[in-house]
Amino acid sequence: MQMDYKQYLLIALFFLSTINKLYAQQAVTTDSIRVDATFEHISINYAIIGDDDLDSELQIRYKVLGSSAYEDAAMTMRAHPDLIIDGSSLNMNFHAGSIMHLESNETYEVELILTDPDGGDSTAVLLVTTKAIPTPSNSSMLYVSPGSGGGDGTMGNPYLGLQAAADNAAPGDHFIVSAGTYTPFSLTQSGTAADLISFKSEELHAAVIDGENTNAGIVTIGAFNINTSHVVIDGFTIQNGHRGVDAQNTSFVTVRNNMILDVDYGYVNRRENGVESDQYITNNTFEGRSAYPGTGIPSERCIDIRGNNNVVSYNTIKDFADGISTDGPPYATSYSLDIHHNDIQNIVDDHIEIDGIISNARVYRNSCFNGRAGISLAPIYGGPAYVFRNEIFNYENSAFKMNRAPSGLVIINNTIVNNDNAIEAPNGWQNTFYRNNVAFSSRYCFEFFGVVSGSIDDWDYDAYHSTRTGTAASPWFKWDDIRYDNVPDLSSSNLIETNALAIDFSDFENIALPDPYGQIYLPTSRDLYPTSGSSVIDAGINFNHINAPYVTDSSTDIGALEFGEPRPSYGADYSMTSADAHIVTAADCIQIFPNPFTDKVILDGNFTDYIIEVIDMNGSVITSYTGTQAPLTLDLSALGNGIYFVKIESTIHSYLSIQQIIKGL
Repeated sequence: MQMDYKQYLLIALFFLSTINKLYAQQAVTTDSIRVDATFEHISINYAIIGDDDLDSELQIRYKVLGSSAYEDAAMTMRAHPDLIIDGSSLNMNFHAGSIMHLESNETYEVELILTDPDGGDSTAVLLVTTKAIPTPSNSSMLYVSPGSGGGDGTMGNPYLGLQAAADNAAPGDHFIVSAGTYTPFSLTQSGTAADLISFKSEELHAAVIDGENTNAGIVTIGAFNINTSHVVIDGFTIQNGHRGVDAQNTSFVTVRNNMILDVDYGYVNRRENGVESDQYITNNTFEGRSAYPGTGIPSERCIDIRGNNNVVSYNTIKDFADGISTDGPPYATSYSLDIHHNDIQNIVDDHIEIDGIISNARVYRNSCFNGRAGISLAPIYGGPAYVFRNEIFNYENSAFKMNRAPSGLVIINNTIVNNDNAIEAPNGWQNTFYRNNVAFSSRYCFEFFGVVSGSIDDWDYDAYHSTRTGTAASPWFKWDDIRYDNVPDLSSSNLIETNALAIDFSDFENIALPDPYGQIYLPTSRDLYPTSGSSVIDAGINFNHINAPYVTDSSTDIGALEFGEPRPSYGADYSMTSADAHIVTAADCIQIFPNPFTDKVILDGNFTDYIIEVIDMNGSVITSYTGTQAPLTLDLSALGNGIYFVKIESTIHSYLSIQQIIKGL
């Protein structure tokens, strides 16, 4: 059949329309940009439209506002609607990445460069300020002593009991809690960003809140129908109950410098209504009731949190079912999380699980000894989840739990040591970037049964050792259910690990395998540092942004610890608590003489740029001095005989000293 001119034209228009539609689907279009910030990190989630061929790229650069040169941020990850995660389509389309290791309360200029060979290039510039460390305003200093009600919060007539204080709390109140034993209390009043509500043990850990084996919370913040925010709990011993801190519908809550002992749950968000965010759990000691190794999968967790911008750091955690967990509804709603410098031991299930996070979870510099699994990533909804510089020793199944088809894993510079498999996964994971990791095992260094079709799995420059023979009868690796005898066999496959390294125990100070699962090892029983001359030294790939705080010679070692660098600090350290506690009473910090005095008092010590106030027994400010330098002479001749207090507050560092002075003999 012969076609006329009109038929040719219609066909041509049809093909032109089809090509344009295909082009439009392949070109990228900006949708929306989500920005989150914690104290040290900025999270970018850049939603897009189109780019069906997945060839667009996002570059993130940053600089301190006012400086001249941009620096590159961490590598980004791409998520797309067709990903099948935990059995369902992702239905999200985005790039995401983090800017790491920043200063708190600093403003940064962030440049986002989106490019696509098919069109739609775009550049956006944003100003983002990292969060400031929560600091009481000290606008209202109130006092609490043991008791069961009464008092008005003045120094001479303190509130009797924490519940009396909580019932009268208002924004800006800073409660100084004297030593003694207290009953549980609940707080539903919120502070504000400028005026926190703060409870501080006057003497570190000497104010003891005893739950007397309550089946509820020892400290309860919020309620099932009340959102509570901008609260600080600082320096207490919290003990003997089901939940140490029951944080219900909470945001901007800080729990620091506490001893939380003999509890089933340490800090828990149990309402799961999607309002939790900006929780800061730092420098605490948690001791639970779950005996290791245990049986089954018990539900008790040390820190069980939900929401965005949470930071869990420098905690010592022992004897719980899970150490730190985000695993619970609502899933696929969280975009920003920091878990770092925690010492986690004797965990029945997972040391750390960040299950359900969408993007920009950062898990780094943690010590994980004795548990069923190390770090659970089951699942991650697109990523990136950055997992780096962790030490993971002695577990039952896998250092990294990659079940439920997670996508977007960036795993860099970890050291993992286990009897049995080092890593294993029963089903597929997707879009993984794996570099500079050390794995020691007595069986497979990794045993993976399924690789998802279309997944980009970029593994290289890692170091492995198995006590197996490395032969067909006793192989080191299984990738996509195919066995590889040893490192040369794996590298020659051209699938992954072209530049992998075979290592030995002699490459490290003391990295000996644990006994079969169930034994307890103290972190001090092993030294995972490389030895002098180790083959892992300078053998890794350098990632300038992620490795900036850890590598001083521009040459990255393989593993969590750099040869010659200082040993990391894991867990709680109360020797520096005065910098954060906001009450410093050490005699060598501030000197006051003569005391008692007649007319004048001389103050000496390190208090340049401080505000100094003299306060009577009722808490009223009698006189104040601003912008002075030590030594300082106070003329107090007009005061009557009696007891007074000198408050010295830094205008720079938020330090506070309160000391008693006496006029007359």
